[in-house]
Amino acid sequence: MKKKWFKTEEEFHSQIERQWLKTARPPSRTSGVINTIIFVIVLAALLFAAYLNRVRIGVFWQHVTGKAPPLWLMPEKPKHEGPEIEGRDF
Repeated sequence: MKKKWFKTEEEFHSQIERQWLKTARPPSRTSGVINTIIFVIVLAALLFAAYLNRVRIGVFWQHVTGKAPPLWLMPEKPKHEGPEIEGRDF
């Protein structure tokens, strides 16, 4: 391939700038959208896991603070009647 000779220094600098702009373009925005979707899915999974483990979180909170957890985190009492030995239901 034949080398291109520039007539002026300005042509040379404009060509260098065009090449730099071509290589310096940011990647496509689809990667940002995909990252946002993954973040939302992971956040929803964490919230769902916390909801399923709210009793354990309540016990942990009581352990950390030394206070009783909020009522919505308290485990429910068993509905059947029976003997209770050492805090366990039979």
